[in-house]
Amino acid sequence: MKEKILEILKENNEEIVEDMDRDLLASGILDSFDIVDLVVDLEENFSIQIDVDLVTPDHFRTGNSIIEFMKTILEA
Repeated sequence: MKEKILEILKENNEEIVEDMDRDLLASGILDSFDIVDLVVDLEENFSIQIDVDLVTPDHFRTGNSIIEFMKTILEA
């Protein structure tokens, strides 16, 4: 599962996986439009629906936070 998430992140923007602890929002690597695109890709690849209330900056702040967020959703 982690490998698939990493692949999706890399396809969206290789900079996400260069440093998994870098603040993607503060560094400008991700903006709100990028997050929407990423959510759509994650939903399509995992055949899930992510509740819009769960799409928060903290869940998309770092590569690692995205992976943890997705693990929580997929294990629910």
